[in-house]
Amino acid sequence: MEHTVIDQASAHAIDRISASCGDVTVGCTDVAGIINAVLLSSEKLRAEHTALQSTVSGLERDQMKVAEASDEARLLSERAIERLSDGAAMIQSSLDQITGLLELVETLSVHVTGFAAAMNQVRRSAQEIDQIAETTNILALNATIEAMRAGDAGRTFAVVANEVKSLASDTRRATEEIGRTIDTLGKEADEVIAKIEHGARESGAAKVSVGQIQHTMRSANELIVEVDGQNDQITRATATISHHVQAVQTVLESFDRAAIDNEGKLTAAQSRIEDLELTASAMFDEMVKAGLSPADSAMVDKAQSFAREIVARAEEALGQGTLTAASLFDQSYVEIPGSNPPRFRTTLTDWADANWRPVNDRVIAEGGPIKMCSQADMRGFLPTHVTDRSRPPTGDLAHDTKYCRNGRILLWAIDRKAKESTAPYMMAVYRQEGDGQTYEIVRNVYVPLVINGRRWGDFELAYVL
Repeated sequence: MEHTVIDQASAHAIDRISASCGDVTVGCTDVAGIINAVLLSSEKLRAEHTALQSTVSGLERDQMKVAEASDEARLLSERAIERLSDGAAMIQSSLDQITGLLELVETLSVHVTGFAAAMNQVRRSAQEIDQIAETTNILALNATIEAMRAGDAGRTFAVVANEVKSLASDTRRATEEIGRTIDTLGKEADEVIAKIEHGARESGAAKVSVGQIQHTMRSANELIVEVDGQNDQITRATATISHHVQAVQTVLESFDRAAIDNEGKLTAAQSRIEDLELTASAMFDEMVKAGLSPADSAMVDKAQSFAREIVARAEEALGQGTLTAASLFDQSYVEIPGSNPPRFRTTLTDWADANWRPVNDRVIAEGGPIKMCSQADMRGFLPTHVTDRSRPPTGDLAHDTKYCRNGRILLWAIDRKAKESTAPYMMAVYRQEGDGQTYEIVRNVYVPLVINGRRWGDFELAYVL
């Protein structure tokens, strides 16, 4: 009776050890996945950090350029102020001269107007002289007539009258010459007056322009002074930015060193946990092979049964000539254009889709603990897969990673170990890939596929207990 109790206790202890071993293996695999995810996240963060450093460096270079440009602008504004001051003095002198000339034009206009009035007065005086000469001539003619009537007594008076008449004629000729001269001068004076009056009007507009030029010069000077003040503010702001950029750069460099150190530690931890993962899988494999986990052994039996069916279908096709050994063992993987993740085809692909995929679908249809199954050759190539994971690609990486697994080449460390094993089967726990970002921890049975005496690869059955 006591022996029975001991046996029962031992059996329970063995079951607990088996379960614990499986849990430890699952835990190691999960931790390895977490560390790998953290490492990938760290690498991504490092890449973003590197990009940020590049951006900050670019910002620093741009800031230096702004500082240089600001300094140059200050120098230019100072020179502009100096040159503008010199130029303003010269321009002001020129404007003063122009103003003087304009005032001279206005004065000349006044004088020419007076000259025109004087010319008119001369013309009127000449006309009056002409009238007097004409009257004198008539009087002289009358005196000559009277002298002739007086005879010898009026002879002397006749001589005087003739002289007066001659003088009157000379006066008229002189006044006529004066009139012609005045007319000529009048015409020329009119032209000069017209031009001077036009010049006077233009001088008025020129005075307005001179005033505007002076105002513009003052405004330009004020603007340049204001720009110089703005340059001072830009210089101060640039210096502040430079200080902050340098502080950010220092922080980034410190972060970079810490990130590199952490990545080194994570990489070491990942290497150790992967070794531990392989060790735990080996322990799990030994316990199942020792018969200490009936539930896992039952899944092994299922996997071996399905593997025999896979082998039988291939050997039957080889015997019938519908499949050649060259196609079966074809390792000339041809990449499918545009596939991402990369997928490949061989001369086995179409036959595998038609003959092995139905078996895979039937295995998955059992449900329960079974999660997935597939066939992979000695180099990790999956010529086919279950229908649900052999969907047409959409171009979306997450979708194609999860649902386009036919044609993928997957060969991890645990897969290589299975290919190297000559045992009837090998147990392992691994991370079944999802959409590239997520995974599921499963137990896995690797059953060698030996077809007509030659190892083709393995049949894999993934499950969860």
